[in-house]
Amino acid sequence: MTTMTFDFTMFESLHRTEAWKYTNVSALAKIDFAHTPSTYDFSKDQLREFDIAPTNPLIVVVNGRVNEELSRMQDGIAINTDHDLANTVSSRGDSAIPTSDGECDSITITGTFDQTIHILQIITGDEPIVCSGRVFIYADVGCSVSVAETHVAFGEASHLFMPCTEIIANRHSNVSLIRSIRGSKHAYHLGSLHVCQHDHSEVLTHTVTLGGKLTRNEVYAYLDGEYCESNFDGMYMLGEGQHVDNHLRVEHNEPHGNSREFYKGVLDGNAKSVFTGRIYVKQDAQQTDAKQTNQNILLNDNAEATARPQLEIYADDVKCTHGATTGEIDDEAMLYLRSRGISAEVAKTLLIYAFLNESLQELTDDEFRGAIVADMLSNLPGGEYIRNL
Repeated sequence: MTTMTFDFTMFESLHRTEAWKYTNVSALAKIDFAHTPSTYDFSKDQLREFDIAPTNPLIVVVNGRVNEELSRMQDGIAINTDHDLANTVSSRGDSAIPTSDGECDSITITGTFDQTIHILQIITGDEPIVCSGRVFIYADVGCSVSVAETHVAFGEASHLFMPCTEIIANRHSNVSLIRSIRGSKHAYHLGSLHVCQHDHSEVLTHTVTLGGKLTRNEVYAYLDGEYCESNFDGMYMLGEGQHVDNHLRVEHNEPHGNSREFYKGVLDGNAKSVFTGRIYVKQDAQQTDAKQTNQNILLNDNAEATARPQLEIYADDVKCTHGATTGEIDDEAMLYLRSRGISAEVAKTLLIYAFLNESLQELTDDEFRGAIVADMLSNLPGGEYIRNL
């Protein structure tokens, strides 16, 4: 269990820095958070709704602490293992998000698993709670690991969750990670993901934001080996009063690396999204192939999408591209669906679903993909119609 005292007054001026220019978190400095979360009972009946894969390994974390009674542990999963944090990959990033605050457990995953490991992280309570969770994923040579993190906030309190996940993918290893943010639209979520890859490794991540008042998802990836394959995908669907900031930096430090960033979102009401993606290519990282894409649909004139794709290239034999689009629902597609007898409400939902579903195509675990789709459709008018198709 880790303990750290953190000065929240730093949040007052973060938005004055370039990296946080479009995301103002100064309100966090005025909230009286409980640094040592109270213990709350979380019953098996409550768990049933979020236990997406009942036969898979499961780690239940409530207010930063692992509930082993509700969890399904396996060999290769350890709680509060000692680490030399100075040597972990997170020390290489320039994130302003603290990696630990309060008394929270850390989870270490090593070895090869046949099933996706589900980490369910819950924040609940009547008073604002701040907690963090550290997840370490170590894929040794030739190992394959799949992890799904579900972050759920309950209630109307202004909870703050600051999770940090670190992935080290050694030679010829394969790591898949899904991070989904669900539940309360009153909570704050400031999360960071740090990835280090070695020769011939593959890392595939999906970040899905469906809940939260203000969410910042940071990704720092270091391709330190040759022939690395990296996919960083994201999907978000937000409404009134919600804000998401996806902030990525992918560093190609060795030759023959491939990376993809693909983020799609739908914004309604006065929702706002920010996408900042920087691709850095070192001088010796020849034959790099990197691409980033950010696409948004605005359902309301008050919604706002800001895209800042960036390339920093010091090699001359590379393929690096970036692109961003922001638009509205296609009128011709709406007219086509309406001409087939589909109501305007359902037609609109069908087009939103088709747009967002593209970013979930790479998800190979049907149970977790199905849970994300179900949550997405539950927030859309006419979603039940599509679910029954």
